[in-house]
Amino acid sequence: MIFSNAELMLMQLISESPNRTGYEINNWVKKLGYNRWAGVGKTSVYNGLNKLIKKEFVIAQININKIGKGPLPTCYNITESGRDAIKQDMLETIKTARERDQRFDLTVSAIHLLQNVEIFEAFSLRKTFLREEYNRLSADYEKQKNCIPDGGKLLYERMLMSLENDLKFAELILKRYNK
Repeated sequence: MIFSNAELMLMQLISESPNRTGYEINNWVKKLGYNRWAGVGKTSVYNGLNKLIKKEFVIAQININKIGKGPLPTCYNITESGRDAIKQDMLETIKTARERDQRFDLTVSAIHLLQNVEIFEAFSLRKTFLREEYNRLSADYEKQKNCIPDGGKLLYERMLMSLENDLKFAELILKRYNK
């Protein structure tokens, strides 16, 4: 993965709406609830923006047209290499993320940044990956279920149910983007 979760979220927000200031981005993080479900807070926003600038995925420009009090705001825009990197990161996440992964949720929330054919191909690979994981975990559980405590059995069953759910979701996506 190219980006941390915070960086991935920032790249998505900047891709969707160029020329946002750090203040605006931070407010969007709160408004969209990223701070609750993706573990991204105010410090993550500003640290992430600085890292993305250093990696040359984002450029920062001072807005000299500001009216009113306070310092001139810095606006952020994604670079061409940033656009390529976010697409690559999102496709890799779709193909390989495990069940209950916040990164996968971040990627799905910005799936509109990808082309339909890319989405379909990535979710086809995801479905294969999940099916293999389900089969591996199921076989492992069958071998061990007579010698593990109830807590272990429940954990296996929870993971298997999560994988089944993710397989259903992959099917939904494949039907939706099979065009």
